Amino acid sequence: MIARPGVWFASRAARRGTLPRRGKDVPIKPEVLRRLDAAIDGLLPLPVFGGTVGEVQRLAIDDAVSTEDLIAVIQRDEAFTTNVLRYANSAAHARPVRVSSVRQAVTLLGRRALGRLATEAATYRFLELAAGTGGASRGQLHLHAVAVANCAVAAAERAGVRTDDVHLAALLHDIGKLVLPVAFSDAEVDAIAAAAPVGVARARLEHEELGVDHAYAGAVLARRSGAAETVAAAIQLHHGGRSGQECPSPEVACIQVANATVHLLAGEDPGEELAALALRTLRLEPAVLDEIAQSAATATAQPSERGSLGERVAQLERLSSIDDLTGLANRRTWLQRTAERLATDAGGAVLICDVDHFKRINDTYGHRAGDLVLADVARVLERHGEAGRLGGDEFAVWVAGTAEDGERSAESIVSDCRDLSEQSGAISVSIGVALAPDHGTDITSLLETADRSLYAAKGAGRDGFVSAR
Repeated sequence: MIARPGVWFASRAARRGTLPRRGKDVPIKPEVLRRLDAAIDGLLPLPVFGGTVGEVQRLAIDDAVSTEDLIAVIQRDEAFTTNVLRYANSAAHARPVRVSSVRQAVTLLGRRALGRLATEAATYRFLELAAGTGGASRGQLHLHAVAVANCAVAAAERAGVRTDDVHLAALLHDIGKLVLPVAFSDAEVDAIAAAAPVGVARARLEHEELGVDHAYAGAVLARRSGAAETVAAAIQLHHGGRSGQECPSPEVACIQVANATVHLLAGEDPGEELAALALRTLRLEPAVLDEIAQSAATATAQPSERGSLGERVAQLERLSSIDDLTGLANRRTWLQRTAERLATDAGGAVLICDVDHFKRINDTYGHRAGDLVLADVARVLERHGEAGRLGGDEFAVWVAGTAEDGERSAESIVSDCRDLSEQSGAISVSIGVALAPDHGTDITSLLETADRSLYAAKGAGRDGFVSAR
């Protein structure tokens, strides 16, 4: 395994010249299109569009929807609930606390992360069980899909690209590998996979032998399933299109960078020319690939690499503990530290803090301004206790002491964030407070209580706090 993708790409870039054009756009033959359509008929509908998954995705990003409503939607679908919990507790996530209920999953992962988790769980299960997935032409699609999705989201976050479409496209980027064996034959497609296992070379050989590649087939399947054009285009161009050099949008670039990173980590040909083009599109340096590669570490690990307790502990210790943007503890680290505080401190309070109307700030002033707001709020929070970023615009703070100490800190944070408005424009926060041991000493129950208080604070007009007494 190559440990430093950034160094590898940088060294290759020094030897790279002008990229030669490969292939040309040739219309897909009608007979090939008929074969694709017939094969896709047997795969529809894809589970990640519509149904419970679609509803969870929509509700998870709607601030007006309460956590209780989101939980209710998930719990009414028993099979979906089972699948989400199974996936949330899988080795691919290596979470510090095992979740046993949907409420815990929402609390520990966060609403937006749960929306992604629901999509991943549905895709993972579908690819895991799809007929013939174990064939040479398809391989471990479910593992590869999650690894690429993790890297693609990491790339999007660093490049300031919206992550929702990127995440979905990354999960589905190889879905065409299920279409081609049905449209043609297992033997034909397996022979191609044996000759050119991955990357642009495989897509080119598929075109030569079959008249179409798996990327194009996957895009047709996505479009027929109702996917957004951004998602379908990213699937179609994840190997650079017919020329092997197409990278028309940041969303496409994120998938290309992620796919190359995962292949490189597996010791396979990453397609460095296309990856270099994608990095330029995102305006990222090769060094960022080392950070992005960390996102694939757990998802690409094989079972033998996860076997012993010592290996699992070592793997967890290697995970980053700091949120890159704010410098606060990340979700994983904050949860671990707060659980330790609860076991040793006499009392304290958990505060969950949301930036009010943060989406409006991003939409009006751009993601760079939004990042500055998050950094400013983080500096306020760390003055009042042990602060961490749970994800997006959601933060948490552990305040040791009495109930009054926790409530005074919440009041001060609200006031201090108002003062930030003089420098950064209109900024306010809403805070939910849960007191320990009044509401237990279990981190999950305290977060649930604080989350309910947070939504009460939002319902009361925001720019304030509500304490669960």
